Amino acid sequence: MKKFLNLIIPALLLSSCGGENIPNKSDNQTIDTGSGNVLVAYFSVTNNTKKLAEYAQKHLNSDIFEIAPKQKYTSEDIAYSTDCRANREQNDEAARPEILYTIEDISKYDTIVLGYPIWWGQAPKILYTFVESYNLEGKTILPFCTSGSSPLGTSATNLAKSASKATWLEGARFAANTSEETFTTWLDQYIKEDIKMKLLIDGKEIKVKWETNTSTKALKELAKSTLTINMHKYGDFEQTGEIGHTIVRNDRSINTVPGDIVLYQGNQISVFYNENSYSYTMLGHIDLNKNELNTLLNKDSIVFTLKGE
Repeated sequence: MKKFLNLIIPALLLSSCGGENIPNKSDNQTIDTGSGNVLVAYFSVTNNTKKLAEYAQKHLNSDIFEIAPKQKYTSEDIAYSTDCRANREQNDEAARPEILYTIEDISKYDTIVLGYPIWWGQAPKILYTFVESYNLEGKTILPFCTSGSSPLGTSATNLAKSASKATWLEGARFAANTSEETFTTWLDQYIKEDIKMKLLIDGKEIKVKWETNTSTKALKELAKSTLTINMHKYGDFEQTGEIGHTIVRNDRSINTVPGDIVLYQGNQISVFYNENSYSYTMLGHIDLNKNELNTLLNKDSIVFTLKGE
């Protein structure tokens, strides 16, 4: 169920990177979704950030908070080429627009996913009001911005100076037309959650490093009561078989390597012992060398069994 904090109207968030390109995170940067310890906070004047905020809140099953200005911004207030309100605020180091709502207990959140538009190359000054209004010491902040073309740039690092005792992750810029799939795939790169499933091939337990994404989570749900797939050899590079269900896809163009386990068309799983290139959702990788994989998989058929833990 969606959870909203101190809001009278539905809440929203950031906008996302267009096309098929998914921004990459830096190594060793993760967020722990835990049990309700993530807050999605956002500021938006136009509706470009709305749908992506909802994607983030739904995907993380988190609380969501609108950084709503006490004095609303009109279209004239953000008219880029004029001496508008936003322009004056962005040029005033001391500007701190007031926020309408407050968060009653910020201490219950370990992580804040923080979204905002780019105004004149930086975060709007109301974001400084937000980060300076709470004790964010020890919290992890994942920023992302929306814009027509401007990058995240120094907007997050400048914001971080106002909450220097928090851990700020790298973040990314997104365009307004970003799909839910693209945005949540980017977000999944940061989620600290081990996917634990046991894989048996022809009754032999095989070590797998599972991806953390919505597809493997859906597969894990199916595997709770044991999922058995009768696979057959295809194209002299893979074993493939029907799941018996259709699950969420996070497809992208992939050059597979021996050991890769992928989802194909949302309802089939393939496991590779040779290379191939196509649009798949990556599920995991078997930790065996090519000769071992060839012995295991290069046969007419196999029985592929998953057991959730």
